[in-house]
Amino acid sequence: MSDSSDVLITPAVSARAAPGRSHRLEGLLNPRSIAFVGASERNQYSNLAMNALQRIGFDGDLHLVNRRGAPAYGRATAVDCQHIGHPVDAAYLCVPYESLLEAAEEAIGAGIRNLVVLAGGFAEVGGEGARREAELKALCDGAGVRMLGPNCLGYRNMLDRVAMGSIPFAEQHVPGSIAVVAVSGSVASFTAGYGIQLGVGFTHVIATGNEMNVSSADLVDYLVDIPEVKAIALFMESVKDTDKLAAAAERARAARKPIVVLKVGSAPATAAIAQAHTSSVVGDDRVFDAACDRLGIVRVDSFENLAVTAATLGAAGPIRKPGVAFVSISGGVSEVASDFGTQVGVSFPQFAPETREELKKVLSDLGQTHNPLDLTGAAVRDVSLWTTVPAIVSRDPAVGLTLVNWDVPSVAEPTMPETSELVGESHKGAATPLLLISNLERTVNEFGRAYMHKHGMKFSLPGVAHGMVAVSKLAWWSERLNHPAPAPYKTPETVAARPRDERETLDHLARHGVPVIPTVIARSAAEAATAAREIGGKLAMKILSPDITHKSEVGGVALNLEGPQAVEQAYDDMMRSVGAKASAARIDGVIVAPMRTGGLELLVGVARDPHWGLVMALGLGGIWVEVLNDTALRLLPADPADLVRALRSLKAAKLFDGYRGGPRADLDAVAQAAARIGEAAAELGPDLTALEVNPLFVRGDQVEALDALATYA
Repeated sequence: MSDSSDVLITPAVSARAAPGRSHRLEGLLNPRSIAFVGASERNQYSNLAMNALQRIGFDGDLHLVNRRGAPAYGRATAVDCQHIGHPVDAAYLCVPYESLLEAAEEAIGAGIRNLVVLAGGFAEVGGEGARREAELKALCDGAGVRMLGPNCLGYRNMLDRVAMGSIPFAEQHVPGSIAVVAVSGSVASFTAGYGIQLGVGFTHVIATGNEMNVSSADLVDYLVDIPEVKAIALFMESVKDTDKLAAAAERARAARKPIVVLKVGSAPATAAIAQAHTSSVVGDDRVFDAACDRLGIVRVDSFENLAVTAATLGAAGPIRKPGVAFVSISGGVSEVASDFGTQVGVSFPQFAPETREELKKVLSDLGQTHNPLDLTGAAVRDVSLWTTVPAIVSRDPAVGLTLVNWDVPSVAEPTMPETSELVGESHKGAATPLLLISNLERTVNEFGRAYMHKHGMKFSLPGVAHGMVAVSKLAWWSERLNHPAPAPYKTPETVAARPRDERETLDHLARHGVPVIPTVIARSAAEAATAAREIGGKLAMKILSPDITHKSEVGGVALNLEGPQAVEQAYDDMMRSVGAKASAARIDGVIVAPMRTGGLELLVGVARDPHWGLVMALGLGGIWVEVLNDTALRLLPADPADLVRALRSLKAAKLFDGYRGGPRADLDAVAQAAARIGEAAAELGPDLTALEVNPLFVRGDQVEALDALATYA
């Protein structure tokens, strides 16, 4: 690392990308020359940054800068960036809030186009801080400068041996394969520290802070192209740029590189905490779930699961089938694995007849042939079972992943050395990816690392609880790899005319191929009676008004009417009730329609999320959507297959199969109608806030929209 020289230079830019890399963030995340602004032994953040640079083995040019020009860390310093005397790729601004803007201006004036900013007190505190951040952003954007932060601890890039920031350095003992990107520096640090204890190596540990002009999505986009990065672990408070994240996630899906995210926002109070932390708006949590489903992003709910799941997916890669074979010498562990795994969605298929026959040939009479499989004490007498049995079950036609329950050694001479060696060799004969899973969460020490290295093992799952969660996510992610997001809706040349009421909304849906119930509009009791004669059978009648949303609350719905006389009477009663309860509403008459019974009533609603655009909600219709709170959300556009999967995810999904003699539902027909409802919503333009079909009547393959309403901003 070279010393600084006190020479004023003309601003210049330098950047040497790693071979094969040309991403716009390469100069920020892999600089070959760094200006360390604010370097001082009296500053703990400065000491952390200098320690990280020295211990990571940075071999580029390092230039120290402080206002006094006093030596720091036994090296000469420059008073500002313009006196460094050499082109510089990136600068770490380790200065207080009050000095930050001036330091940024000086660095930019010296030709530095990549900055990492420690100081907080900006948008996350609001008021003057938000104004100062806007000023800082304008300065950077105007000069084409990429800034990580402000309010961030920077990053460690173990792959290229670069550290810019004050994330405490941690030794790791295996090559890096996982990248961590976290809005919080402490989360980035302890997530990596926890992973290192489990024997995981990290390529990058990056804290993003306020994400003023470099977002988590930008970083994902950068990391996707780095071959050594096998999985990306994200901790997020909000998504600053949904389009950018979606594009990066689709590139990750194409590269078969998993993204695992822990995002806050499920609790109502979390929004206030996030606002105070980094000025983030957490957004609608269930809509983010829908976005993850669309993009194939794996969502987890704890720091431990973030690290373990990323490591598992990175080690195993995609599996071809969701079935998991579990092999243990403990019946108790097998039982717990079965219970817990099933709860979190792991599939333990029972072995095929041919697999059981093979197992019977090698197992004793006490041996089991079901899954999870308990080898019993037979594996103590015949240690060869630790290689033969995993090989047999891995070939089962339903199995995509094999788990062998064994703790990696933690001492130089394990208790059962021969067994331990055979377990280590078990993956060599397996027809599917094979991972070890320990009984309990435990640290992988030097002996465990040596064992895994010797046998070519990338990761050992740390205990049944975290391990089973990770395995369930592995199966989900592997399946989602085969479902790229549908092409976006084509922008209509002209926005469709706004439907004013229920009838016009149903007509709009019908023009998009949505089956709708036939209706007659009546503006008098006599016209209603005529409609009854024309339609025949039992009838439903509803008030027609652009001002009344909940018709039943004002007496605007009459059901099971039979004959013209009953319809006339209902018309008169309805007009009196609505006139009394909604006297200001415009009344355009009533809608008379056939009464539909004997089927299911569903809700298909489309709403516009401010970040993700149009979102569809599917669930039981009528009052049940409010009573049960059972809906599935999907981003639009969504293909019918995904909509069927959404319907199958409902708690009430049993009803679709004719539960206890009830009506069955053709979900393919429902999904086709729902997809067309989404298309109809898109054509109503950007001012549409919601389009709701409630109910969508379903009986077998008969699907009809019975009621619909559109609202606008």
